[in-house]
This record gives sequence, structure tokens and C-alpha cells, in this order.
Amino acid sequence: MTLLCDIEPAVAQALNSLGSHMTKRMEDMYYFYAAKHIHDTLDAFIVLRAQHRLDGSRLLVRPALETMLKLRAVRAKPELLHRALVADNKEMDKWFSSVARRHNLPYTPISERTEWAAFRARFASQFGAENLEDGAPLTAYDAAKAIGIEPYYDTHYRGFSHYTHGLLEAISGALDQLIDPEASRVMLQSAMTALDAVTYLGANCPNLESLSQRASEVLTKIPDKLLRRKAEGA
Repeated sequence: MTLLCDIEPAVAQALNSLGSHMTKRMEDMYYFYAAKHIHDTLDAFIVLRAQHRLDGSRLLVRPALETMLKLRAVRAKPELLHRALVADNKEMDKWFSSVARRHNLPYTPISERTEWAAFRARFASQFGAENLEDGAPLTAYDAAKAIGIEPYYDTHYRGFSHYTHGLLEAISGALDQLIDPEASRVMLQSAMTALDAVTYLGANCPNLESLSQRASEVLTKIPDKLLRRKAEGA
């Protein structure tokens, strides 16, 4: 947690330093907003952990983890950007089309809009039309598979998803002993992924090397058991 508290302002400052930068590649904005989302979850995670609200802070882990997986996948294979946006579009269509029906308004699916056609044309010119052939949405598992960390998905992503989906074993506290020590480690990996992405975009982070070294040292150690604070009078 000490390291996370040092990384959070570094990510914030790096994001802010990009204010005057112009994007060079079409995937750059994806990197920026994914990094910002990870930072926002990290910021809230630190606040809740400082107040010993462990259960609430844990609910922020999966959003950061899923964003990290997709960000790392697109960083490793930028041609996956198309599939990542297809996944986003399908989710947005489900929501917006439902809202439109409720208000009796017309709705044009994103895939049928001129903006999407323009994106596909630009994507084809940068990555090749063959990379548009696979229109399957990029799932978190697909992202993990693309970067060769399926076991991490099977353990960490599935584990934190149990809390997101409200499984009884999770919300009853039965899994806390397994999950608690990993929460801050997942947030650390996510934060370093975000920091690496924004520095790739040209952000200023003078202490990146030292933060990376500290993170590596933490992540290669077996995590300590997280001791929960007992309620007053318990």
C-alpha cells in the first residue's frame, strides 16, 4: 500500500503531462483513457483502504483488472483495438437501444454509423484489412490469452468476479482469506500497466525506473496475510 500511494500521484502527474501532446496512432486515445480509468480505481482504492474499508475497496479490483488485461493485450497487439471497440459497441448498443425504445426514439446501431465506417477505413490503412475480418468482441479472457496469461485470468479475474456478481461464497466472507492478500497486488500490476502506457505516449515520469524496480520486488514475493481490523468493542 505504501508503494501504491507513491505510484498514484506519479500516474496522475503523467496523465496531466499529456495535456499538450497530440496523438500519433489511432490506439493512443485507448491507452490514455484505459490508463485514466485504472488511475481512478486506484485513487478510490487507496482512500477506502486508508479507512480500513476492505470489502468496499475490493469491489474496485475487477474493473482495474479487466482494464489492465485489455490494455496490455492491445499494447502487445495493437490490431486487437478493433475487437476491443466491437465489444464496447455491443454493450453500448444494448443500453442505448433499450433507452431509445423506452422513449420511442429511433436508434442507429454503432456498426451502421458513418463514424464507425470511417474508423474501420482508418484501421485498415494502419493495420491491414485482414485484421477487420475477426469481428468477435474482445473479452477479458481473449485479452489474457493474447498475452499468454490465461492462468492469471482463471485465478484472479474469476476470483474477484465472484464479488462483482454477488456469489454467496464471496459475499459471506468465505473467500476473504484467499482474496484479501491479492487485492493490492492486482492494483499494483494495474497501476504499473497504466504508468507504462502513458509513458509510452510521451508522458513525463522521472521516477519510472525506481517505481518499476520496487513493484517487481513486491510482486515476486509471497504476499503477507491481510489482517482485518476488528470492530470497536469486538
